[in-house]
Amino acid sequence: MYFDLGNILLSFDFAVAHSNLAKLFGVSPANVKAAVFDSGLEDRFEHGEFTPEQFAQHVCKSIGVTGDPPPAGEVLDAISDMFTPIHPMLGIMDRVRCSGRRVGILSNTCHAHWDWVIRQNYDVMKADLEVTILSYEVGVMKPHPRIYEAAEKAAGVSPDQILFIDDKHENVDAAIARGWNARQCFGGPEAIAVLGEYGLLAD
Repeated sequence: MYFDLGNILLSFDFAVAHSNLAKLFGVSPANVKAAVFDSGLEDRFEHGEFTPEQFAQHVCKSIGVTGDPPPAGEVLDAISDMFTPIHPMLGIMDRVRCSGRRVGILSNTCHAHWDWVIRQNYDVMKADLEVTILSYEVGVMKPHPRIYEAAEKAAGVSPDQILFIDDKHENVDAAIARGWNARQCFGGPEAIAVLGEYGLLAD
C-alpha cells in the first residue's frame, strides 16, 4: 500500500513557503515565487539535482542576495515550513498494516521537505514504513515510469498486488497503466472511503 505524501497525509501551501522566504530575504513573495518556483529551481531540487546546501546557494543567487547570505538551514526550513497534518488520517497507515498490507510512501518531494516532515514528528506520519520512494532520491518525479519501477522493485510484489492513492490524476493514471490498483483522492474522508472499499482498515 503506497500513500502519496502531499494532500494525502499532509496538506501544504506554497504561498506560506513564499512568505517565509520573503521574510528571510527581505523581498516580496512575488519575487520569491518567480526566482525559486516559477524558475524551476524547486522542481530541480525535487528531482535530486542539488544537495540541500547547493540548493540554498542557488536560492540566494536567484533571489539576488547581497552581503552575507542566511545559513543554509534557515533557507531550507523556510521553504519547508508549510505543511499541516490531515488529522482524519491519524492512525490510518497503522490500520492498513494491521489488515496485512505492508505500507510505504511514494512522493514527489525534496530533501528539505522530507527532512522537515520527519523532524516535526507529525502524528499522521507515525507508522512503521517498510518503504519510502522519494523523487529526489530516485532522480525522477511521478508520473515518470522510473519512479514506479523503483516502487515495484522495493515492494517486491507483482503490480496487481500494489494499491496506491494520490491526489493527482496523472500520477494515478501512470500507476494504472503499469497494472497497479490506484485511485485519485484527497486525504481524509475520500482516502478513508477508498481504503475501506479495499478492506484495508482493520479495527
